[in-house]
Amino acid sequence: MIPDAVRAVIASVMQEHPAASPDLLSRLVVAELKQLGWHITATPTTRSSQ
Repeated sequence: MIPDAVRAVIASVMQEHPAASPDLLSRLVVAELKQLGWHITATPTTRSSQ
């Protein structure tokens, strides 16, 4: 689930850059979140063995 605050940033970036590729949009969203004070870190993912 995407938090409402992040959802708003994604929508805003998409509206400002309607012709941007998904790759560019993702980079712009991350840059905007960082500018707003968010700390973005990668976490390891694990797969269930079931």
